[in-house]
Amino acid sequence: MGDNSESCGGGGDVENQKELRERNEDDSSENTISTSSKDPVSKAKDGHHAHGDEGPTTTSLVASAVVCFVIYFVFCIVFSSVVWDPLAFASSSDPTFGVPQGVGINLLGIAIGCVAFAANSGSKAVMAGPDLIPVVFFAQAGASVVAYLSSISSDPYSGCNDETTHHRILGGGGYGDSPDPCVHRRLADDEVYLDDDAKMQVVPTTLAAMMIGNAVTGLLFYGLGKMKNTAAVIGFIPAAVVAGFLTCIGYKVIKLAVLITTGYNFKLKYVKYIGEDLPHANDPWVPLTIALVYGITLYALKRKHIIAAEKLILGFITVPLIMFFVITAAMGVPMEQLRQEGWFLTQQGDGIECTTGCPFTVTQFWQGWGIAYSGGRGNGVAWAALPRAIPIFIMGSVMTTLDNMLKLTSSEKALGVDLDYNHEMKLGGKATMFSSLIVGSPAYGQTKFNVMNLSIARTSTSEVPSMLLGTISVLFFFSGLAGPVINIMPRFLLGGLCVFAGVGFLYENLWEARLVMNKFSFGIVWTIFLVNFIYEFFILQLLPLGVQPMLPGLLVVFCLGLILATFEFMFAFMHAAKPPIILKGAECCSSTVRSEKHEKQLAIVARWYQVLKVDNFVFFGTANAIYQLLKSNVEHQATLPRPTRMKYFILDLHGVTGIDLTAKDVFVKVKRLLNDHGITLIWTVGGKIMRKLRRWGILKEEPFDSIDLALRYVEDGCLSRAHKLCEKWLVNNTVRSIFEQQTMATIFSLSVRSDDKSLASTRLRPWGERLNLKEDQMIFTESSQDDNLYMLYDGEVEVQSSDGSCRAVFNGSFFNLDALLISVGSLPGPPTTVCATAKKDTMVLKITKQKFRQCMREDGALAQKLLLTLIVQNENSRPGKKRALWKTDRETSMIKLDTVPFVGSIASRLLLGDDYIIDLTPSQIENFSTIYDIIAADGGGEEIPMTSFADHVKQEARAQGSTLDPEQFNLLIEKSGIDEDGDGSLSKDEFLNFLRGLIIAAIPAKEVDTLKIAYDNALAEHPEGPMDEVRIKALFNNLGFDVKHPGIHAVLGSVDADGDGEVDFDEFMAGVGMMKKLLAQSHDLDNAFLEYKGRATILRRSLVITESASRGTNKGRRRATLTKRLSSLFTAKATAVSHQEESDEVGRGNTQQDISDNDGNDVRKLELEVPDLVAFLKITPEEAEEMIFLADEDDGDDAGTIDRAEFQQLLKTWA
Repeated sequence: MGDNSESCGGGGDVENQKELRERNEDDSSENTISTSSKDPVSKAKDGHHAHGDEGPTTTSLVASAVVCFVIYFVFCIVFSSVVWDPLAFASSSDPTFGVPQGVGINLLGIAIGCVAFAANSGSKAVMAGPDLIPVVFFAQAGASVVAYLSSISSDPYSGCNDETTHHRILGGGGYGDSPDPCVHRRLADDEVYLDDDAKMQVVPTTLAAMMIGNAVTGLLFYGLGKMKNTAAVIGFIPAAVVAGFLTCIGYKVIKLAVLITTGYNFKLKYVKYIGEDLPHANDPWVPLTIALVYGITLYALKRKHIIAAEKLILGFITVPLIMFFVITAAMGVPMEQLRQEGWFLTQQGDGIECTTGCPFTVTQFWQGWGIAYSGGRGNGVAWAALPRAIPIFIMGSVMTTLDNMLKLTSSEKALGVDLDYNHEMKLGGKATMFSSLIVGSPAYGQTKFNVMNLSIARTSTSEVPSMLLGTISVLFFFSGLAGPVINIMPRFLLGGLCVFAGVGFLYENLWEARLVMNKFSFGIVWTIFLVNFIYEFFILQLLPLGVQPMLPGLLVVFCLGLILATFEFMFAFMHAAKPPIILKGAECCSSTVRSEKHEKQLAIVARWYQVLKVDNFVFFGTANAIYQLLKSNVEHQATLPRPTRMKYFILDLHGVTGIDLTAKDVFVKVKRLLNDHGITLIWTVGGKIMRKLRRWGILKEEPFDSIDLALRYVEDGCLSRAHKLCEKWLVNNTVRSIFEQQTMATIFSLSVRSDDKSLASTRLRPWGERLNLKEDQMIFTESSQDDNLYMLYDGEVEVQSSDGSCRAVFNGSFFNLDALLISVGSLPGPPTTVCATAKKDTMVLKITKQKFRQCMREDGALAQKLLLTLIVQNENSRPGKKRALWKTDRETSMIKLDTVPFVGSIASRLLLGDDYIIDLTPSQIENFSTIYDIIAADGGGEEIPMTSFADHVKQEARAQGSTLDPEQFNLLIEKSGIDEDGDGSLSKDEFLNFLRGLIIAAIPAKEVDTLKIAYDNALAEHPEGPMDEVRIKALFNNLGFDVKHPGIHAVLGSVDADGDGEVDFDEFMAGVGMMKKLLAQSHDLDNAFLEYKGRATILRRSLVITESASRGTNKGRRRATLTKRLSSLFTAKATAVSHQEESDEVGRGNTQQDISDNDGNDVRKLELEVPDLVAFLKITPEEAEEMIFLADEDDGDDAGTIDRAEFQQLLKTWA
């Protein structure tokens, strides 16, 4: 009934918060009626059905319309009583115009609203029509008209003493047939008298005022929607001010309930008469008590959500009626006596034979149109009275518009849909303006009936219930049967429904609002209410009668509310707000210290998350701007390829100084929008804002204390998601074997080239000391002035900076590096790291400044590489850093597997044999031996126990960012065959042999002389110059090796591990063996790639065959199709299986440059597509798309597939 919970976030919010605390469930709507239909609503999203999986039926659609009509019709009687019953004594028309005709006005509004919204609204479940808030202002306008007409009438009762004589405005008597004319005085809003001419003008003038007010309201609706300013206007008035307005509406509704049930205005001068004992009428306190018990009980039961709202309200309409008539029948009291005693609404005359206290008759539907457009009879419309109602028009239009806009937000939430506010406002404006032309009431969406419709009809996509409700309403309007129905509706029932509505306004905003508002806002609510109460109850009656209707309490508090709103916003916006901007993942990185490999991986998946930082005070307007920005961004995301779309969205509210209650529904929409698109919402908020969001039921998950922690969580999630996807490639044994070899090779890499971004922690072991730390153990403090360098092997460390901020350090990363860099003169200023703590059991490598200086003297290349790594990491971990997207920042060119220069080359002939073992270089042996001695020393013996070696591999791999679990490491060590004699320990010879086989491949013995000649010839070209890496790289190119292979950096860095800048023949041969290793792995990956493609082709074609066989009806045609398909199938299989033979042919010198399958396709140009991965990996299309995205380096038309080069790069990036 237009309760506060619909009109503002206040009441419904409080009620739902209480339910959340008690039941820990989601609230379903912003109004108290709809929450009783909670379960159906909560299951209805985006037009899906409520009540589980049950769909709508014809019966449910019709039942929804009928039930909603019955309830709405009773409310229409209440609405009409509020306006027309107080005017009955003052009006005169033939036939009488009163409550039944007012019901017809409301029925027209329902009919127009339901049809218009069913046809054009964003949700077909919307049911539109009038509500109590505009009705209150219509009643105020009617009182203003009566006051004006009284001022121009001569009052024969001017000598009556109002303090001692009074009479209720009920249609029944109260004092019998007393000769005192003052006793028969009738009271309207105050003591007024109208002569016969003035009485003839009451109805036409009131109808004219109503039509003008409706037109103004409709124009305001339409104008805001047309100018797209709905959110801006609704956001201008704070929730506290809106809640204060609604308490005044609630007080006004309670006053009307008192007036309907007792006949007295609720003012100080009449309170004493409510409890009097009248001899010829019902005592005023009796129906009022019944109404209070009725309304409060209904409200309390509805809040408990015991049964659905529509069932509860129907029951509370029918059961009291039955009980009343049963009791009166048992007492033998006839209906005529009940009317004379004032138990029912009556009219002054029926135009037939009854002249007072008469029952209503069937009305003429055209009566309102005739009076409105003919000016009535007698003197017609009193145009001079209308300017006095201008403040009421303005105030009523603004409040009704605000009610409409806030109902939009609650309907959105209740129905689980996104509505275009501006479109809905324009639609309501058109419907209301048309309704005003035919003397109807305002028409806009009503949340309570929307939810009832969804609950009963079990769908939000059918317009049938709304259309049917509109049709029933217009048919009932034409029938004129409202009068006979009103004759059986006791005043206490109508007053009780007013109490039901008014209690919700008062209780939820004056009491429970304390739970969702701060003290200042809650104080504003009470200030507005108390000012209105004191003014209307004590002060208004002291003003001249002609002035009272022009200065109602609602107008006073409306002006007061605008002033308070201005002050509240001035207080809230003391600081300039920054416009909300959505930052891409690459533009917003955590300060977490990660390995270079993980940084590179995060550059690839940076598209998967975005950040929105919100500052200053948030109210509906700013919250809606945030929503529109996010909605536009999400809609743009939907146009992107699926694997590149956002997976996480971080909403950072740490800069927010306050949130107004009107913003609550917008945050609910934000959550629903992201959830509907499969995007995980991450909150960063704390303090009072977090507590407020929790009280509102919006924030249920645990938020992060800072944006940095949220970014860390999201980055971890993206990496974990990507790693799990990449592991799916390991179904191929060759790929798994190469993956394991690359993992081991990375661990024991000796390369220290500046252009090779990786730095194996193993190379640093001789210069540091490993420390095992317990959880929460301090590593160093500010007072210790520690200038050592630390690298995290495994675990987690938190470092604190001098500004008080903390950041996490992950495996393979260095910390306290600024202190070391400053101590050696590589960075200026004091160090920013003040302390470090192990957050769980942790292992670190500690490199002292003395050891670092020794490294600079004895291994300059390593020290230089370490310094470069530290500087890069220091830059990457600075606050506000940006991460370049991978596709725009490639470190090297991709592998070009062009066989033209390779065919017939020396490099190709190296694949034909492996009878010549190439030894490690002296420098490699020295470095590896040092590592062996350190590992052996850790084990406490001359040889390394295999368990100790396995532990070492795990730790080093963790430092390199490996995600393999311990069992996978154990299996990897076991499969390596490193323990040649099987004695459970590792000798130095076994260790060196293992590493040699891991990084250097054997070659044909007959090619050694050829390689010697090639080396000597290259040396002879510039005998005076050193045989440096530039010349070696050129020599590799002349031999037929692919020098653009990313692995060339590690090869060149390893062959010159002593850093003297001169590559002798032994080092050159080691480089040849390493290049062959890369070449062999590349060919193996080619074979695996083609095996994937071949298997996928077989599976996909098998599916086509099955589908073709199931659809075919012509056996001959089907047989021919099967023959053709099978032929292609075996051709594809032969292509995949025989590729190794083709590679061998290339190696033997085959000069064929175009290797094609039977369909004429160049196998080197084959690419893996999404259906291929779905077919042979048995994964979902979404997973396949993301796997391709992680490997795909192309843009434009070639994007969305993986070629052979991208497949090989994938293994290097994600191994």
